[in-house]
Amino acid sequence: MRLLTTKQIDWTFKTVSTGQFTHGFHQYPARMHPEIAKRVIEKYATDPKSVILDPFMGSGGVLVESMLHGNNSIGIDLNPFAVLISKVKTTKIDSKKLQKIFEEIMNVSVNDYKNKTKFNNHPEKIDLAFWYPTDPIKKLPILKHHIMKIKNNDLRNFFLICFSLTVRRTSFQKNSVYKIYRMKPEVRTDFNPDTFKKFSEICQKNIQNMDYFSSKMDSNAKAYTILGDSRDIHNQFSKIPNEVLENGKAHLVVTSPPYGDHGTTVAYGQFSKHLGLWIDLKEKDELLSVDSKGLGGKKIINHHTLDSDTLTTVLKKVKKKDLLYTKKTSLSNRADDVFAFFYDLDLCLEQLSQSLKKGKSHLCFVVANRTVRREKILTDKILIELSKKYDFKYLETIHRDIVNKAMAVKNAPENISNYSNETMNKESIVLFKF
Repeated sequence: MRLLTTKQIDWTFKTVSTGQFTHGFHQYPARMHPEIAKRVIEKYATDPKSVILDPFMGSGGVLVESMLHGNNSIGIDLNPFAVLISKVKTTKIDSKKLQKIFEEIMNVSVNDYKNKTKFNNHPEKIDLAFWYPTDPIKKLPILKHHIMKIKNNDLRNFFLICFSLTVRRTSFQKNSVYKIYRMKPEVRTDFNPDTFKKFSEICQKNIQNMDYFSSKMDSNAKAYTILGDSRDIHNQFSKIPNEVLENGKAHLVVTSPPYGDHGTTVAYGQFSKHLGLWIDLKEKDELLSVDSKGLGGKKIINHHTLDSDTLTTVLKKVKKKDLLYTKKTSLSNRADDVFAFFYDLDLCLEQLSQSLKKGKSHLCFVVANRTVRREKILTDKILIELSKKYDFKYLETIHRDIVNKAMAVKNAPENISNYSNETMNKESIVLFKF
């Protein structure tokens, strides 16, 4: 089967839902469109024994599509909140059981609210009055109390994810962006959500989608969600049962790496912080260090060649502009940020070359070309150049418009008044053979 080209298919997938099956369980930054994963998996995972790896798992969309196709999959992510979402999305649960638990939660919660029962279980580090209207301040702790009493881990996690999205949708946080911003005062004045109603809507939708997901599963494919670092895949693979991998190797990579510097692009850690604190994630230290430990999170001052002429050229341009902009703003040297990201990405590529079955593997990266200091960072081209030394044979690049990711149309990365810039509105699907 030949992969369709841009001339044969609309790769924007405007008419295809991103929320079907369990994909829409919870909002998460910069999710890969499920249809991309589906089409790549259909082409390259023709053997039911093929293992699919997503080293930047995020909320687990690739794993969901792998299960639907009948393949075992492995997802790795540094964000414990993302790992929880992925775990819930890939764990089949009987919908009747979920419905029964949901009704029990609502019955006792409504009764507690009527009786003015209070539970002191909100996160201490979150200013409730600053971030929430009156209704969720009263009702969220009640819902949390009864969800936490669920003994079965899978059932409890399912409703914690429903609760987490309720927390997000009933707060003053702007839902259109992933950094922690409050709504404008005039918007907050008119914002008065019914917390129990919102929780019920989310639960009913997720229960229905879980039922649909389970009904489409005709195999025993499993997804392994790992809290870990893809700069050390060998260590992460040691957590997988030996019989799953072929001599310790996977066969297909389908992934969308982070865009780069978390402070100016997609703030995964900021998005997850409040939600993870509300649901009492036990990996609290990992939750609070997501952005600093992600790709490019640790700045590298002494640059060296990474075998990419394109990267070398753009770093020189950014360095020149650093001298100008650092005089006007408090932003650090952005050339160091760019280099740090690609340095870490290169480490991941090396790890992938050691974690795939040579001669039987393929890789798919979905990347976007962001702008730093008004210079376009050609991530797709840099990725191709970096991959050569690891014997990844470049096949093709498919360009698509981004029509369904929640990102601002413009930003002001230098924080200079009246000096804005367009954000990423296109992405590249880069394919390799190994």
